[in-house]
Amino acid sequence: MHYVRLRDEHNKRRLFPHGHPSIKLAEQYEIKLKNEIAEKKMFPERSFIQIKFKDFIPDYLKKHASRKRSERDYISVCKKLVKYFGDSLLHQITRYHIESYQSDRSGQVGVCMVNREINILKGVFSKAIQWGFLRDNPAKGIKLDKEKPRGRYLPMDERKQLIDACSKLPKAHYMKSLVISDMQSGLRKKEILNLKLKHIDFDANKLWVEDGKGGKSRAVPLTDTVRDELFLLQDKKRGEYVFHDSYGRPFKDIKKAFNLAVKMAGLKDVRFHDLRRVFATDCVLMGVSPNVLQKWMGHELITTTNKYYVATPESFEQDEIKKLEKFSGTYMDTSEEVSTVKTSQPLENNGGPCRIRTYDPLIKSQLLYQLS
Repeated sequence: MHYVRLRDEHNKRRLFPHGHPSIKLAEQYEIKLKNEIAEKKMFPERSFIQIKFKDFIPDYLKKHASRKRSERDYISVCKKLVKYFGDSLLHQITRYHIESYQSDRSGQVGVCMVNREINILKGVFSKAIQWGFLRDNPAKGIKLDKEKPRGRYLPMDERKQLIDACSKLPKAHYMKSLVISDMQSGLRKKEILNLKLKHIDFDANKLWVEDGKGGKSRAVPLTDTVRDELFLLQDKKRGEYVFHDSYGRPFKDIKKAFNLAVKMAGLKDVRFHDLRRVFATDCVLMGVSPNVLQKWMGHELITTTNKYYVATPESFEQDEIKKLEKFSGTYMDTSEEVSTVKTSQPLENNGGPCRIRTYDPLIKSQLLYQLS
């Protein structure tokens, strides 16, 4: 059997089996393959299945996003992408269209959300290439906007306002315990919503986070306040989850109830994830080791802990500047008799010509004779 060795439309070297011992037929087959490859390079859209973006997304979500922990986020983002690119064929979407979408969305939502949508769009086209629907990724090389680290921190008075508001929610009695527990444990929202009673060790004052971000597990110590809040919830349990609805099912999201509590408390620009930052910042201010805090937060890199989850409260900065002022007072109170130069003393001349410093050997020898 003869094989034809050629480079395909992706410029990769491949062996094409001919299936016939005749050399002449193999040469004819080689010419045919070269013509097909050349046509695919010139007209790539002819070699791919023409499918609309909105028809490709359901298959993408089923085969790819369904295996992700953030499947709900994928579904939400893909709805927005379908609304914009839905009727376009995959191979017709260009970088111009994607950058136009990026520009339009930048005026509607924050930088983080736009970057998230562009990243998912890149993944959609990558899968389309792997599955044979595309040749090139039109989103490749598109730069994401620079994200600014969020530094929202809740001082003690705002925390009290939020907790009081949570206790007044008629249909979300669990919110007070949820906010207090997260504020003093630093768990991610999905981690605390998926927390089960079997994950809490009241004797050792620890809770276990199983299958956290990245599939990793970790232990987080409990404060006495959190321990008491979680212990009281045992009497109201209707299932294996710590926080659950009236049927014992875990909450999928508590965004609506939390935002209502924030509004009732009269606070602005507060997200549930900010409670995690409150925990990290308090730990740093109390002198917790950075490596220990990294372990509690479940971060792979310590730079993530320092950059995104540790804020500098204004009250703390004021206390620190007062320390500088106190230290400065030890050397600012000095007398005026410092480094004064008496005008009666002549200044030494180190560079100009004089009677001793000279380069004339005759004059120098006469001076030495007189001094001898």
